[in-house]
Amino acid sequence: MGVSDTNRVQLACVEETSFGVKVTGSNLQILRHTGETLKQETGIQVSQEIRSDRQIADVARTSIHASGQINYEMSYGAYDDLLAAALMSAGWSSPETVGPITTIAAVATGNTFTDSGNGLADLDVGQWIKVSGFSNAANNGFFKLVSVAAGEIQVSGGTLVDESASPSVTITQGGQIVNGTTKTSFNIERTFSDLTGELSLFTGMMVDTLSLNAALNAMITGSVGFIGSREESLAASGGTGYDAAATGEVMNGVDDITGLLEGGAVLNAQSVSFTLANNLRAREKLGHLGAFDMGTGTVNVTGTLEAYFESATLFDKYLNYTATSLSLVLLDGAGNAYVIDLPNARFTDGSRQAGAQNQDVLANLSFQAFRHATEDVTIRIARFPAA
Repeated sequence: MGVSDTNRVQLACVEETSFGVKVTGSNLQILRHTGETLKQETGIQVSQEIRSDRQIADVARTSIHASGQINYEMSYGAYDDLLAAALMSAGWSSPETVGPITTIAAVATGNTFTDSGNGLADLDVGQWIKVSGFSNAANNGFFKLVSVAAGEIQVSGGTLVDESASPSVTITQGGQIVNGTTKTSFNIERTFSDLTGELSLFTGMMVDTLSLNAALNAMITGSVGFIGSREESLAASGGTGYDAAATGEVMNGVDDITGLLEGGAVLNAQSVSFTLANNLRAREKLGHLGAFDMGTGTVNVTGTLEAYFESATLFDKYLNYTATSLSLVLLDGAGNAYVIDLPNARFTDGSRQAGAQNQDVLANLSFQAFRHATEDVTIRIARFPAA
């Protein structure tokens, strides 16, 4: 009898049509991963019956639920469905593209792009755009829309320089997801590929937590944490086949971060991390083994930041409890990009200490995101596939 190797374990998932019910007749999506801790938790109660022979009369199973996390290295497209489920979003919005056209110019005053053809009205305040086609590199890249009118948009996230209308400027508003209230559950299948007919299936799996960590000298990593109904063993998949995993390169903290922004300005930092928690709870009822539904809680987005201490400007936002924004722009070598955006956040803890000799002074900060009053979101993620 063979023994299974971790290197031969395949994970795949498919969205459920009914909570906790095995999905059949559909392809499953293969998931890239660096490890997982999925398992069924069993609650028991030992009988309190008194016996003269001192033995335990029975051990009852009183509850079950599934939990655990899938660890990943960030790559474009590999986790888009799970990212949407983590934000409890209704789904990725459709992108909007203007151009390439010859009527768009960059204006330093007001940090605006103008369009003499008045073709910018379909863009949306608060969302992120990718601009290309200008001769000056400062006018190309990723920007956030501060205001929108048919003939002019104001942006943050970079400092524009004056440049006349170019013959081939394109502005693309990325598709986005934002925190919402849509509940999405999954079947997650684990296949022990080096054994014959050995699979496990987790049902009713909803994303409870999502994390992302970017640091020097490291891949960009994270985890997706689940709470679900139950686990069962299978001899064969219930699906009709598998959709191949996305093949984008693994992103790292040097080549694939084009901007870490605080208050719309570039920040020099050594690391940043984000954690989202949905505060899910399993709903159980008499006569039913495992959760029959999931209750949802407050979306809670927190994180940490290690920035170089260059002046009191950043740290005073902690001392004075001043609200700010944080955004991370990821761009892989093929031109695929994500922007992770927290429009409203406060620093909740901080230090700027001289730890030892021969070190840089760092502003070590913790932050808490909360609802932005006008954008009405706590977190958004925008995506931009390579052109």
